[in-house]
Amino acid sequence: MAGNKLESLSTLSALESLEVLILEGNPIAKVEELLELSKLPNLVELNMTGCAIAEEKGDDFKKEVLIACERLTKLKIINGEEWTEEDKQEAMALKEERIQESMNKPPAEEGQEEAEAEADE
Repeated sequence: MAGNKLESLSTLSALESLEVLILEGNPIAKVEELLELSKLPNLVELNMTGCAIAEEKGDDFKKEVLIACERLTKLKIINGEEWTEEDKQEAMALKEERIQESMNKPPAEEGQEEAEAEADE
């Protein structure tokens, strides 16, 4: 599926038997799209080299995949490299950090986030 101009992975959930997924060069940009991969229980290898999200995240891309696909026990290779236990530990530490940050963040008042976004522009 390389270079197919895919922006979403939502339609992949029907491919439960899929073991190797090559998505090189697609304009997939949202981290949330990686959650769709967790619906592929037999996925062993994922390649998203050249995708917008992989380019944006750089060295952290593997961690993002490991967080999103933490329940995929068969996933071993991400962008041509086997992930290590250290990669997994770093990913889970990042996930825990995000959870802690979200718990410590006071709830935004209605419209406050929009006003802050406008002020940043």
